[in-house]
Amino acid sequence: MWSVFNPCHLIPLNEMKINRMFPNSRLLKLLVFLSVGLQLIIVSQMYFFNNELFDEPVQVVIRLLRGIILTFIGGAILVYPCLFLIRYLNQRIPWKRNALKRFFIQFPLGILGGLMVTPIILLPASYLFGLESDLQTLINNAYYLVVLALFLMIILEARLYFDESAGARLAAQKLQQELMKEASDRAMFEAQMLLEEEKNRFAQKLIEQEKQLSRNLEVEIEKREQISLELKESREQLQSILSNLAGAAYRCWFDEEYTMKYLSEKIFDISGYHAEDFIDNRTRSFDSIIHPGDRDLCRKNIMQASLLKTHYEFEYRIIHHDGSTVWVSENGKGICNDEGILTFLDGIIIDITRRKEAEFAAAESERNFKELMELFPQPIFELDIDGNILFTNRSGKEFFGLVMPENPEEKISALDFMVKEDVPRVQENIKKSNQAILSTPIEYTVKRPDGSRCPVMIYGSPIIRNDKVVGRRGIIIDISEQKKYAESLLNAKNELEQINNNLEQIVLKRTKELTEINTELFKVQKENLQSQFEVLKSQINPHFMFNSLNVLSGLINTDVAKAQLFIDEFSQIYRYVLETIDQPVVSLNQEFDFMRSYLFLQQIRYGESLTYSVDIVAEQLQLLVPPLSLQVLLENAMKHNIVNEEKPLKIEIYSEGDFLFIKNPIQPKISGTSTGLGLKNLIKRYALICKLEPIFKVENNYYIAKIPLIKVEQDERTNN
Repeated sequence: MWSVFNPCHLIPLNEMKINRMFPNSRLLKLLVFLSVGLQLIIVSQMYFFNNELFDEPVQVVIRLLRGIILTFIGGAILVYPCLFLIRYLNQRIPWKRNALKRFFIQFPLGILGGLMVTPIILLPASYLFGLESDLQTLINNAYYLVVLALFLMIILEARLYFDESAGARLAAQKLQQELMKEASDRAMFEAQMLLEEEKNRFAQKLIEQEKQLSRNLEVEIEKREQISLELKESREQLQSILSNLAGAAYRCWFDEEYTMKYLSEKIFDISGYHAEDFIDNRTRSFDSIIHPGDRDLCRKNIMQASLLKTHYEFEYRIIHHDGSTVWVSENGKGICNDEGILTFLDGIIIDITRRKEAEFAAAESERNFKELMELFPQPIFELDIDGNILFTNRSGKEFFGLVMPENPEEKISALDFMVKEDVPRVQENIKKSNQAILSTPIEYTVKRPDGSRCPVMIYGSPIIRNDKVVGRRGIIIDISEQKKYAESLLNAKNELEQINNNLEQIVLKRTKELTEINTELFKVQKENLQSQFEVLKSQINPHFMFNSLNVLSGLINTDVAKAQLFIDEFSQIYRYVLETIDQPVVSLNQEFDFMRSYLFLQQIRYGESLTYSVDIVAEQLQLLVPPLSLQVLLENAMKHNIVNEEKPLKIEIYSEGDFLFIKNPIQPKISGTSTGLGLKNLIKRYALICKLEPIFKVENNYYIAKIPLIKVEQDERTNN
């Protein structure tokens, strides 16, 4: 990006030529780089806040290419005005003297340029690409073009400053060399003249030569003073550069205390001590602030690098002036004398405390995440792209009798635990996952440690890092009990059909027996309905947990602090699920606590596009509802409606009489179908608890869910 400039372009403003100052080929590279980079950042931001837009990848690619073209055109319009503006301000208002004035002129003009270009770009684009010309689109495009203008201005400003500084240093060095050479030649000439005059022994000429020599010496002194001033300016420039480095540059003796010969003042920001305190150990040695536990490590790394004649780079701790511990990274090289003995160390010291704290926080978050996984009663797994097991929790190890190898190079294939008949389906599913194709939950049969077979339902999704599929993760649900219940129901049905076929022949003899059989069948159906309720609750838990794990996986790589908060709220939710899984009803107050945690996690995903309000009488908080009923209704509202900045979704929760209302505007998604299984399950659960039924209706373009609030006495009568 910096190659678009050259020191030879530093010419007066009225003599500038565009193609000499900024060649078209280099301009094209710079604009392409900025256009692609800015649009990639915008697409990444869109994916984080509204990843539903990526359900149509062709539209995303078209939007990306369209954005690159428009950004390129905007940059082509802005780059030359920005360049002329910077060159003009550099001559009229330098940063060193009028920094504040320069700031309030340059940056508002850059912002104004971006705003002026916006309608120039947007109006033709609206006609060519069919873009919407609403206020939000205008604001978004203005924001991107302002950012582009400021980026161009910063890059051009930095390069011009670099070129001017480099040119000044080269000129000073060249002038110094010429003066030194001239002084040397002049001194040699005067010496020869003096020698000739001594040979001729002419006293008068000798005196004249001495006078001339005195005059020459005065001139030489003046020139040396001029050189000294230039050297001083050069040192000041060097000091300014060193002060703007990310770390403290140094040269020290390789002795026991690392006695400093030179150290930049940047060390004050790192250690709290001034550089002069360390020079020749005036106040303290640098070794004295190195953490006692890291001193041997420092000397060992330096010695190894010096023996190999390579650079050294390592991390260690120092003790700050206020007593705190600071992590630093040191990069340098040993300097040997003519005899090959290590004498000096030259390098730079950089403060990396924030990075280390972030690493420690990420490690702690990862540890908490794995500990949370160990608490889940269902097996959880992670596979690599070839289907080898990378991770499974305690439940997974116990379920399959799995022992993970200590050697990381040894792999255990997930196919080893599947029955032979299901292996082709598993391989096909893994292949789809590697192509980032989402799959629905599939039923398989796995082998247990005792050799028995067990039916399971596997929920899974691809693991994507840096837009690349690197594996697959999921959860395994044991459905053997569900299968047994289904089989018992089928047997009861077959028996009933057999009795009905022979009903005409034995109607008189077996009336009583038939009544008993029907009674038993009713009991079996009721027990089966109760078992279905338990299975439905177990299906809600892993489905919700699996979706939450996907969100958590993305947060860990982007925002460690928010991921930690997410884990805490998610733990509260799952603890509530485990505590209420055996309860037919819970208080509305308990359900609201769960609802707030659940909506907190959803708002991390949707941001300000998702809001809700609650209007409940305090006395009604003691009434009862089935556990997780609010989660079903809230998830239904977010699943079937658009939730983004253009169409935010507001959910209203209020009570009227003995009913709780959940109301949301209808903003249907274009794609996707609904089975209505969640609402059907909720109706079945109410049927097991009381005689009241939930009501679902559409009114004035709003979807309204109305669920009964069960009183304590009513629940006791139902249980009896």
